[in-house]
Amino acid sequence: MTGTTAPRIPAQPGPKDTVLLRADHLGKTFGSGDRAFKAVDDVSLSVAPGEILGIVGESGSGKSTTAKMILGLLTPDSGTVTFEGADLATRSKREMRRLRARLQVVPQNPQTSLNPRLTIASSMEFNMRAHGIPADERSRRVHDLLERVGLTAAHAARYPHEMSGGQLQRVAIARALSTDPRLVICDEAVSALDKSVQAQVLNLLADLQRDTGVAFVFISHDLAVVEHISDTVVVLYRGQVVESGVASEVWAHPQHEYTAALLAATPGRSLFAA
Repeated sequence: MTGTTAPRIPAQPGPKDTVLLRADHLGKTFGSGDRAFKAVDDVSLSVAPGEILGIVGESGSGKSTTAKMILGLLTPDSGTVTFEGADLATRSKREMRRLRARLQVVPQNPQTSLNPRLTIASSMEFNMRAHGIPADERSRRVHDLLERVGLTAAHAARYPHEMSGGQLQRVAIARALSTDPRLVICDEAVSALDKSVQAQVLNLLADLQRDTGVAFVFISHDLAVVEHISDTVVVLYRGQVVESGVASEVWAHPQHEYTAALLAATPGRSLFAA
């Protein structure tokens, strides 16, 4: 990052050998009878505190459905999701609202997730207010976080239509970090950006992970993107995990033909590797 002197945002990293998030044998089917479609079939994964897990697969592989079950937006037909040691299915609505502060999301398209009638500061403060952060603290966090993601305090007064796609994605990241989360889910968070801006945002996420200890689940159909940022990786194909492990080992020695085909067919890997 350049030009940022914002203080470190507190995080709550735990020991690297503990598990922050665990999904066990998740399954989800849409439709019924002859029209039934199994979107996710026996998917298991885990994320340690401070880790970046990449989930990669082509369109229709079950990535976003898995993310929605992790976030509690979809109820699994089978399997469990535990976050901070507790099964999400056993949590009340009130507990789930409190949990949202520690489990945040960066969407694919920030233009549709930011209210066009609100300034950037108002959108960020709305998220913090929903989680009980005091007014004086909200204002400070807006300016600190905008600087942290490479923007300036002046951007706080702007409206979404006055900013570029890359700037809006940085705002979405800042907003997600505003509640001091332990885990942030990035669902195709850079897919709408051109390659040079993608690289800037990916480097930003890596810096934030290193500086704050927040963990990320980074979901993308673009293997070059996942390869650039991930510590560990899960490869999905037709709703199933076909390969998983330490990212560098998977890329160097793919064990499944689908992973090997993805690697062979992925342009632009050298851009991110540079």
